[in-house]
Amino acid sequence: MKAFPGIVLMGIFSAIIINRLWSVRDPTLMGDITVITNNSVIEKYLPRYQKLLGLDYDGYRNHLYRVLSFSIHFLHGDQTYRDEIATALVYHDIALWTDKTNAYIEPSVARAKLDLGITQPNLSLIEDIIYWHHKITPFKGQHAQVVNAVRKADWVDFSFGVVHYGLSRQHVSKVRNAIPEAGFHDTLTQFTLGNRSHGGNFLKALWEVLHIYRW
Repeated sequence: MKAFPGIVLMGIFSAIIINRLWSVRDPTLMGDITVITNNSVIEKYLPRYQKLLGLDYDGYRNHLYRVLSFSIHFLHGDQTYRDEIATALVYHDIALWTDKTNAYIEPSVARAKLDLGITQPNLSLIEDIIYWHHKITPFKGQHAQVVNAVRKADWVDFSFGVVHYGLSRQHVSKVRNAIPEAGFHDTLTQFTLGNRSHGGNFLKALWEVLHIYRW
């Protein structure tokens, strides 16, 4: 189980379905992908949680940078909302640690609003990115292109590229080779199995995991 991240088993069926629906490599995404390994917004907000995340910090941080890299590529290099994406990524899974719950979407949104305040520019976009990042079908609403870019990017990293939304294997490999796994999926496995928050109660943990997906 440690070698193959257990949480992927929770989403693999959906991943296969999605990959069947969006399995064609997108020629508009074939240009070289830029690997982003440093961002001032991520480095502003994420270190506040370094003590809480402990040994999980590097894995989560690297996940953020992989997803940010994929997101900007899905946007064809448009960085208009880069700061909003980076901010949302810091908080998108944070309630796994702050609230010790696998049903972390709503509390992650709440944590972002608490930290950022109501005066944060484009707060609604940040909220939407967090809330819809596990949506299986395309988001339709304001800034849909941005929300869907992050949604796709998170699916790509979550599924190790099984769900690729048109990204080439070379693009996925380039990003994942440049930004190490650092135990991120193993951490997700432990949360999924209930070892982090429910004393190993797998059924309770699984029930919570089911609440993070949106059709």
